[in-house]
Amino acid sequence: MRLFLTSFAVFLMNSSIMAQSSSIGTGFYMLENAPTPAGLALNEAVTAVPQGAASLYLNPALLVLNTTSSIDIGYSSWMEESNYIFGGANFINGKRAFSLGVYNSRIDGFEQRTIPGAANGEFAISYLSLTAGLAYDLDFISLGFTGQYLNEENAQFQASGYAFNFGAARDFFDSKLTTGLSVLNIGKLDELFNEATSLPELLRMGVSLDLFEFAPPKNSDLPVLVRLSSDYVRPLNDRESLHDGEVQNDPYFNFGLRLNFAEVLELSSGFRTGERAKQFSFGAGIVTDLINVNYAYVPYRFGFGSLNSIGLQYKF
Repeated sequence: MRLFLTSFAVFLMNSSIMAQSSSIGTGFYMLENAPTPAGLALNEAVTAVPQGAASLYLNPALLVLNTTSSIDIGYSSWMEESNYIFGGANFINGKRAFSLGVYNSRIDGFEQRTIPGAANGEFAISYLSLTAGLAYDLDFISLGFTGQYLNEENAQFQASGYAFNFGAARDFFDSKLTTGLSVLNIGKLDELFNEATSLPELLRMGVSLDLFEFAPPKNSDLPVLVRLSSDYVRPLNDRESLHDGEVQNDPYFNFGLRLNFAEVLELSSGFRTGERAKQFSFGAGIVTDLINVNYAYVPYRFGFGSLNSIGLQYKF
């Protein structure tokens, strides 16, 4: 299991010492993932779907398109001792929004050796993003900006840096149709070992549509709203494939489907095109005027297990 976890870290996080010396791939893998289960359940097809404070990492222009201010918490567990933790708050004041977030990823339990034999101890690989964002609604378009302080640790090595996210969005027909565009993770890190880790720079374009609403024939008091979202994602730099180690930057599409039952229960699913390790996703949520509770399940391909995520959003 230790050997498997070591290989997992090299291909997943792409910022181990081996990745540094090979000059390929990117680090901060978590910045390609939605930080809360609401976004994970849709396989990140959320460039045009307001996600509370989580939009800091997906499209900051959406911060001002949320209907209320909110506090968001998310916890995801993946593969033994790997976890992701997010906490953030989004404050809306008229046509402006200000948001703060903390996003952390960590894998523990790697054995450290200088010579063959007993381990000297254990170390962890960890990533941290501290984020602040602003968004403005200019009536004809919403614009958003996010600044990140980044820190990575790998055994005794440590590096810090910065990154910026930029976004634009607009909704139509009383928010039944929303479009979004974002450019993410533009920045740099200090050298970790003998080279700086590259960030996963992304261009995202998305649309979200309230497709139609219907009521079951035998229960007209239970309306079902069908929502569809889709993203086109273009990596702006090369990254190493999770399952075969090949360097690539091929674009792909994310698709998300949400079924909202009487504005109380929401079931979600997502799909990603191409030979991706994370191709399908599923989720469920309970929606109230004050609190949303969400869960996501993401089965990975190629023997990389599955991810479970739970989150809470408090609206005020």
